[in-house]
Amino acid sequence: MRTSVIVTALGPDRHGLLAAVATTVANQNANVDDVSQTVSNGMFTMIMFVSFDETETTLADLQATLAHTGEEIGLQIIVQHEDIFRFMHRV
Repeated sequence: MRTSVIVTALGPDRHGLLAAVATTVANQNANVDDVSQTVSNGMFTMIMFVSFDETETTLADLQATLAHTGEEIGLQIIVQHEDIFRFMHRV
C-alpha cells in the first residue's frame, strides 16, 4: 500500500538544504512527488510531497530519520500523513 505524507521544513537558509532532505527521503526508499521551496529574509521554507510503499519504510522511520537530518542541518522538519495535513489546513 502506498502512503503519502507532507514534509515541511523551516530554518536559516544555506546551500544544500533541499538536497540533504531529498537525499534522506531517497535513502528511506521514498519518492519526492512534488516540492516547493522559498527563501525569504534568510529563512528557508519547504513543503515536500512524499510517497512510499509501506513494505519499504514506515511513517515512524521516515519521521525519525528526517528529524535527525534536520538536527544535523539546522532545520525543523515535520512529517505528517497527508490526511492529517489536509484536515489541519482546511478552510
